[in-house]
Amino acid sequence: MRPPDTPQYPAIKPGMMGMYIFLASEVMFFGSLFATYFYMFGSHATWPPPAPSSLPEYYVRPWPLEFSLNPLQYIPAINTVILLSSGVTCHFALEGLAHDRRRQFFTLLVATIALGFLFEFGQLYEFISAFGRGLNLTANTFASTFFIMTGFHGAHVLGGLILLLLILYRASRGQFSSRNHVGPAAVTLYWHFVDIVWIFLFIVLYVSVAVFQQ
Repeated sequence: MRPPDTPQYPAIKPGMMGMYIFLASEVMFFGSLFATYFYMFGSHATWPPPAPSSLPEYYVRPWPLEFSLNPLQYIPAINTVILLSSGVTCHFALEGLAHDRRRQFFTLLVATIALGFLFEFGQLYEFISAFGRGLNLTANTFASTFFIMTGFHGAHVLGGLILLLLILYRASRGQFSSRNHVGPAAVTLYWHFVDIVWIFLFIVLYVSVAVFQQ
């Protein structure tokens, strides 16, 4: 007599489930930071607090007040394009691995890592420039929340880069394939999360502030 078929249930690999749980905690973490920011916004008659009259470019803008040929004045906007581009390369790197197209995987993964480091250097330049203008962690309430939120995001990008470098190393040793790529898939999910958080940060901390100052 034939034994009954074993019921099949949809399942998520433990590695992916761990990443989903971790990202759920990260959503709450960044959610609390945004909640703090909006509390500050609602508690002030003028937001951000008025800048010193001698420093019209006191706050970090996504683009300058007037058109400029200096690309360094567009760092936040350029950084946004860089980070979102890295999300695209990361996605298609995983697609290449899922179909055993190893050249595509390695090429796009290296591109993702390069773009990630480029984003970090852009952030570092932005912070140094802001500190040079007197906009630092203790300048005012907006500055405090700005540096805390973007700083934590930068730390998450750095953590993602470490994970991507680990994936690159393990892949170079032949540890991943189309049948075994849970690790790269989990890290790609994390990288997409970092991209999404930056979109909200860019809109709230850069674009909206530029609009309010006009």
